[in-house]
Amino acid sequence: MKATSEQRACLDAFNAGGSLRIEAAAGSGKTTVLRYIVHRGFLDGRALYTTFGKKNIEDATARFPLNKIDVRTNHSLAFRAIGGSWQREGRLTNRVSPGELQSLMGWSDNTFAPHANGRTGSHLVLATLDLFLQSSSDQITAEHAMRVVARRVRLPAEAVRFAIKIATFAREVWSRMMKRGDAMKITHDCYLKAWALTRPQLGYHHIFLDEAQDTSELMVGLLSNQEDCQLICVGDRHQAIYGWRGAINAMDRFDTDATAHLTQSFRFGPAIAYAANAVLAEFLESPLRLRGFDSIPSTIAPLDNPFCILARTNASLFGALVGRLLSHPNDRLGVVGGVEDMERLVAGAEALMRHERTWVPDLAEFAHWGEVVAASEEEAYAFLLPLVDLVSTYGTAALRGFLAKVKGNERSEVTCAQVFSTVHKAKGREFDTVRLCDDFQAPPDPGDQETVWDPEEGNLLYVAVTRARRTLDISQCSSASIALAMHGRKARPSTPLAQLRN
Repeated sequence: MKATSEQRACLDAFNAGGSLRIEAAAGSGKTTVLRYIVHRGFLDGRALYTTFGKKNIEDATARFPLNKIDVRTNHSLAFRAIGGSWQREGRLTNRVSPGELQSLMGWSDNTFAPHANGRTGSHLVLATLDLFLQSSSDQITAEHAMRVVARRVRLPAEAVRFAIKIATFAREVWSRMMKRGDAMKITHDCYLKAWALTRPQLGYHHIFLDEAQDTSELMVGLLSNQEDCQLICVGDRHQAIYGWRGAINAMDRFDTDATAHLTQSFRFGPAIAYAANAVLAEFLESPLRLRGFDSIPSTIAPLDNPFCILARTNASLFGALVGRLLSHPNDRLGVVGGVEDMERLVAGAEALMRHERTWVPDLAEFAHWGEVVAASEEEAYAFLLPLVDLVSTYGTAALRGFLAKVKGNERSEVTCAQVFSTVHKAKGREFDTVRLCDDFQAPPDPGDQETVWDPEEGNLLYVAVTRARRTLDISQCSSASIALAMHGRKARPSTPLAQLRN
């Protein structure tokens, strides 16, 4: 490959021998530069490429010289060490459901009273356990549980008491998971945590960590503690969008000797780079600026038929999907990652209509459907309005029918007229044409002292606008339009907004 000056700088920093952080903007070829380093760099011992995403591992396996470097997910490292023992016992599963946990533990509906029924309480225990699994903590504490129960229990003193109770149950579950021969099943994150608690030394002289911005606190600690090892972490701090599942923006958590930058995007042209820079500057106050690839004629313009519809939330995406099904009933449509998240939304709505609590994340804090309807009228819960409208207009039975019509189509995207995705499911993906839904959030007005701005909301919009290669349609996305307008007012006369159309 003919390396750019930025790529050569990454290689030089690697060959200097110290630990290295590579700040890589969207579409700038993270895997390409790592492959370049592996081929051209001074590797003087065992090397490892690792990340949490299976798709990244599949791509890397096809592109890296496997005689020079091991390519493994974080979990496969742990599985090779200790995870297989649980599999041999038949106890390894992808997911422990709240119902299964309640049955195994013998919890009744009164166990978690008055704050939750048995199934919802079991979900809270599992959510607390998940936070522990992603953390560097040696033990489950009430602090893990407080993050789960705080929105459900309004009175602080009651919340603390309930958190202590949930944490106690979570410790009991963890103890059974670790006990050989027990009937309690475990997930892949469980054996990863158990392995990390042994403080393992991996024996590699070079470790390349991809998607470092979404690394869990657990893996940050494990990799930072490797002895006689050169660590190269590469990622984009503004693509950190998994905080809800325990990931941390780890780009600054690693103490590295050098930092290099990749700002040239090879995914899209200058117009889309301008939109990304608008979000970075106006919503995230970041000094990072991307450069679009001049030979790609990208535009920002309304589209009649974009291939990909991107939304921040499943509720908003659900509304867009139903609208397309009604207007184009004969089209083959797909949902990236499948429709299971939407099916859970429908099931959660049905439970709340029966005045039963649900563990579906977007609905877990509500006691009945009427609370959801009322909350959807508030700005903070506006993302629920599409779901409320869908349930009110069509009913849950019809919504299940809509989902059944598209279920499984995602397995052959090339045969779909259009695909629908949340930003989380589209992470690492790119599409020729993309339209953004209007559920992304902009920062509060400067005079608003009450609203707390979560920078991850800005990250979500940044990831969304950088999924398009050719044409980005923001005509229905007020947040993206606001960012562009703010940035446009600051642009020099030589860079007018009109440039976005050519």
